[in-house]
Amino acid sequence: MSARANTLKTMLKMAVASSLMAAAAGLAAAADTGLTPADRDFINKAAQGGLMEVAAGKLAAQRGLDPAVKSFGQKMVTDHTAANDTLKSLASSKQMNLPDSVSPEEHTALGKLEGLNGTEFDKAYSQMMVKDHVTDISEFEKEAKKGDDPDVKAFAEQTLPTLRHHLMLANRLSSAEKKSPSR
Repeated sequence: MSARANTLKTMLKMAVASSLMAAAAGLAAAADTGLTPADRDFINKAAQGGLMEVAAGKLAAQRGLDPAVKSFGQKMVTDHTAANDTLKSLASSKQMNLPDSVSPEEHTALGKLEGLNGTEFDKAYSQMMVKDHVTDISEFEKEAKKGDDPDVKAFAEQTLPTLRHHLMLANRLSSAEKKSPSR
């Protein structure tokens, strides 16, 4: 083989290698959708919070003594399952894996609920729902105003009315539970 043929062969190999590297870089860029750490943190917390709302709602639907607590718990299961599904779809579009369990703090709170029955359960659950929804609304408002990714901001904005409605219902429930005599 002549020196010229070797040079052409080497140049062809370099061109192919460069093309492959460029393609790989393009794929890597597509996989990294550029979510900021704050947006990722919001998505993770929203996913864990949604899982907690569903788990607590199931407990309320099963263990609640007051029919209003049972009904509210079922609403939390239905609404937060729908929000969780939307969040899963959003995370998937951003090539982001969601946590599949609640945070350690939420796990502890659920454990305390599991240990209660009757009126004690109803009061603790209704108070938990007020506290959680106040916190959730604050986090979702922050993301809606200051988030970087437009899709994540849109999720926060679209979820806020439901969270505000839940807070209104939870406040009513909590007030009713505080007034109810021990059963």
